[in-house]
Amino acid sequence: MKSFLRAPSLLLILALLLMSVHVQGQLGGKAGRIEGKAKFMPIPYLNYDRSMGFAIGAVPLLMFNPVEKDTISPSSLVGGVFTYSTNKTWFTMGFGMFFLDEDNWRITTAGGLGSINFQFYMDGLVGGWIPYNSEAKFFMLKVERRIYKKFYGGLSYIFADVITSLEDYPVADSLTLHGLGLNLSLDLRDNPHYPRSGSLTEIKYNAFPEFFGNEATSQKIELSTNHYFSTRQDKDVVAARFYAGLGLGELSFAQQFIVNNKDIRGYTQGAFRGDYLFALQGEYRWNFHERWGAIAYGGVATVFEAINESDNGKLLPGAGTGIRFRAFPETNFSVGLDVAVGIEDWGIYFQIGEVF
Repeated sequence: MKSFLRAPSLLLILALLLMSVHVQGQLGGKAGRIEGKAKFMPIPYLNYDRSMGFAIGAVPLLMFNPVEKDTISPSSLVGGVFTYSTNKTWFTMGFGMFFLDEDNWRITTAGGLGSINFQFYMDGLVGGWIPYNSEAKFFMLKVERRIYKKFYGGLSYIFADVITSLEDYPVADSLTLHGLGLNLSLDLRDNPHYPRSGSLTEIKYNAFPEFFGNEATSQKIELSTNHYFSTRQDKDVVAARFYAGLGLGELSFAQQFIVNNKDIRGYTQGAFRGDYLFALQGEYRWNFHERWGAIAYGGVATVFEAINESDNGKLLPGAGTGIRFRAFPETNFSVGLDVAVGIEDWGIYFQIGEVF
């Protein structure tokens, strides 16, 4: 039973970290500076999935230029996320993305706490959906340095303290994780806030080693490449993304990859996970107004070495549409809402920046 309790813990960690990691992927390069020293934008939060129900909250954002003489670095961003859902899930976190020394240094950090009521699916003797609660505190820090031209490299650290309990069983378990990561990226986008051409290729290696005090150990490699093509006289964008998540050695259930928001939208119940995840998707970004736009997307994912044998190699298509509002027009930094459907699943997603 303890292995099952630890299984969903990473779901909460991923959910809390998603916002900060997601936004970091949209920033960098020479373009993307606001005018003046700082600009503030309060954003309402709305989300829905079939497990946690409707969620509301607030996302205050502050974009600023730390050093006025540095006109090459993009503007930095700090913000917070405060949400509460109809199934009594809540979390609060703060995050920051800092671009320093003519964009030679990129620093991302986030921290927060929350309580999530979710579920996971098991075939076999257990059978069906198993509800659970996880209470967590977390902190992450990533520091990257320009190595050569558009090539960056850096290290990351993740801490999480999680207490997980199953609703139908009188047991609970605590788990503390310390993770170390190595990150490499080749950023050839013309404007990383809202790219219209170019590409972004990333390699991430993350480990939760035993010598660092982890009871549950794992190693993972993540490979991704995003490509962007302008259309309609440079007004709109066609974007494409390939992602591969590879587990090293024997991953436990808790350490598996999960089909979710970024690869692929339309799956909110945590039903599909495995030691390997592959996803391919494309998106059309229609800019019909200076501050408003819309997207349409489609893609497919699959998992291998899944916890449920019947899921191995199963094609998991997803498709959807969404609306975008440019919170900071000078940088093309957007927020928005997407609605997407998958196989017997669907969800509404609040987005900070583009998904990829």
